[in-house]
Amino acid sequence: MADAKPRAATTVHLPSAATARWGLEAYPGITQAQALADWQPAIGGDTPLTGANISWKDDARSIGVQTVGFDGASSYLSASPSALNTAGTFSLTAWVRLADTSASRIFASKASAGQATLSVGYDKASNRWQVQMPSKTGKGGKVSIVRSISAPPVGLWTHLAVGYDATARTLTLWVDGVAEATLGNVTAVNDPSGEFRLGRGDNAWWQGNLADVRVYDRVLVGQDLTGWFADDPASGGFNEPGLLRPWQVGDWGFEAATSCYEENLDPTLCSAPDSTAFGRQLALTQGSFVDSGHRDLALTLDGTHWIDDPSDPHYGEATREYARTQHNVGEAWNPVWQDGPVLRTDQSFTAAVWVRLDPTRGAQTVISQDDTDRSAFWLGYEPDNGGQWVFGVAAEADGSATTYAAAPATGVDQWHHLVVVLDATQRQARLYADGTLAQTVGMNAAWQPRQAPGAMLVGRSTTPEGPDGWLYGQVDDLGVYQGKLSDADVQRLFTEQKV
Repeated sequence: MADAKPRAATTVHLPSAATARWGLEAYPGITQAQALADWQPAIGGDTPLTGANISWKDDARSIGVQTVGFDGASSYLSASPSALNTAGTFSLTAWVRLADTSASRIFASKASAGQATLSVGYDKASNRWQVQMPSKTGKGGKVSIVRSISAPPVGLWTHLAVGYDATARTLTLWVDGVAEATLGNVTAVNDPSGEFRLGRGDNAWWQGNLADVRVYDRVLVGQDLTGWFADDPASGGFNEPGLLRPWQVGDWGFEAATSCYEENLDPTLCSAPDSTAFGRQLALTQGSFVDSGHRDLALTLDGTHWIDDPSDPHYGEATREYARTQHNVGEAWNPVWQDGPVLRTDQSFTAAVWVRLDPTRGAQTVISQDDTDRSAFWLGYEPDNGGQWVFGVAAEADGSATTYAAAPATGVDQWHHLVVVLDATQRQARLYADGTLAQTVGMNAAWQPRQAPGAMLVGRSTTPEGPDGWLYGQVDDLGVYQGKLSDADVQRLFTEQKV
């Protein structure tokens, strides 16, 4: 029998954590079984997911990660009915990737003896995200529907959040942190015996992927999405990432890096380890040096071998110095390093780095990612217009129709913090310099999301004629993220890292 009396809204000063959370992604340190477990068992009771015909898709959201996949026909996950009470105040959040729009798709629902008491997904007729809640489990009730303003992007990851306030009787839909629709006078119902489902509704099935699904027994506040900063009155003095915070997939501070004398002697002596759970590395070429940097140690590239012993055969040797990302395809105890990408360039991403360089050396590249025979994107310095930082994104594999964002570059022989953001959903490229947004540009009309298969490079770019844009300077605190850092995130990162 359906619940007749909804719970009152939960009022809190410090927002309570999710009552249930499922990661739905396996990566170093998290197994597939753990990805289906409830990560908040002590808060709302243990509600693990059980699967039917699900798959695990490699690199769906981030390189080196397996994400649960749904086939649009028979695969779904379910949790016990206690995971969600749709008659009371609740919020449901998820990262979703819609792979097909040939039919309406439901990615989350709450079952009942009749119709589902909550259905969230894609509506084909309107080509919008949609939330549906009936006032009765059977026939004859009112059905409340909210739809997004924006059209769902096929193949791109989107953050969706649904909130029902039982006191105000409002139903709200957020898309990538924006409340796009709110409906009032909503009457909700719950069947206490109805399972919570991911990947299907009553008659519609999800085709695509889901990640980081959370359920709350309260309405969301803005900081749930954007994050809490230590100076926020209700933060308790700590920084807490929000639901929209991108996933850091690479972090190089160079404190554990080793200068490269000769690459063929021992690759482990020519590397900078990644401090994230992915355990990747930057392979350094001969002559690359690790020296005092912005905060501690930094990668130094100057075109001359670092050895200072005149009797050494490499003394004074001219070198071509840069670094490239690698991942381990062997065992942890017996690594086999292979060049490869860190970022999915067909999704939104962010790269942040501290750099200083010698402007007399002309145009130089700080970071880039290889495509087939050229760079898919690059961040660098150009002496034009009195000196400028430039973020370039190629629209096609042949390098045509490139999008550029630029910022004035002065005093480049001193340390500067640069951040680039590719916003795939909004089709924008953004460039920040020293914590401030310098320019936002729309992507060239020819640009379409596309994965560049090559390694990320530090200290040069690639052209059809060969390597180019060699860096003469230093790089420190390189961080790359799958997703978009906000203006506030960039400013906070700059403030935390500046000396």
